[in-house]
Order: sequence, then structure tokens, then C-alpha cells
Amino acid sequence: MTATTQRLHGKTLVTDEEFKRFTLFLVRDMQEPEEHAAGIVDQALAYYGAVATRAGKPLMPSEAVDRGVHAILLHTREAEGLFTRIAGRFLHHSPHPERGGRPAASIADTMAAIEAAGYVVDEKYWAHVEGGVSQCDSDDGRPYGTV
Repeated sequence: MTATTQRLHGKTLVTDEEFKRFTLFLVRDMQEPEEHAAGIVDQALAYYGAVATRAGKPLMPSEAVDRGVHAILLHTREAEGLFTRIAGRFLHHSPHPERGGRPAASIADTMAAIEAAGYVVDEKYWAHVEGGVSQCDSDDGRPYGTV
């Protein structure tokens, strides 16, 4: 008999009200198409779930998921509560415009870490964009600004 592992959706990390608030903000204030907003927020929350369990090497969201990361971060009270619950501390976001676009290998590593942490990965939000916008990665406890 083979055991199956049920994966969680990122939205299980917050209340329904918080999830709706993040999603609505993404649509109204960040002009994300409504049909993608809930999926992006779900994947951003799954990303944070993985960041909370992985120390020593930063994880990097895709460009789409990074928009959800920013939507969550802009809700500072909710973000602080989420991060305290899942990681015991605030999880900072580290942009690196000097590095250029996001490497495909970093995106693949992040997707694997999300699955390893027990969350569903919705691949349509994890496309690698050649060139793309500046890299951002997670706070893994290292001093800000270091690789």
C-alpha cells in the first residue's frame, strides 16, 4: 500500500478574509487580472510557507508570484502575523536589481522547495521569463544585502 501525501494550498496559511483582502488589493491596486489574482496570492503564500521552513539558501519567486509577495508585504499587520505564525519572525524581502533577471534554476529550486514543504505548486504562475525584472529573494537569516 502506497501512502499519498495531501499537499496544502498556500491560502490555508491565512484567514479567508485576509486572502480576499490580498487578492482584491492585487486586482484593484496592482492591476492584476482578476482571473489570476487568487492563484498568484495562493502561490505567494505557499512560497512563504516554504521560506519559513528552509534556512541557509534563499528562495526566489517567479515574476508573477513576486507580485503576490508584494501584495502580502504591503499589508504589514497581516504579514507580520503570518510570518510570526509560520516562521517565528518577520520574513524580509530582498530585491537585487544589480543582478538582473531571475535565473531559471532558482525558480526551479523554489518550486521544489515549495513541494518539499508540503504545498501545491501551480506551474502556470512559475514561468521563467528570459531577461525579466530584477531578482528578489527571501530572507533566510543572512544579513541584508549579502548573497
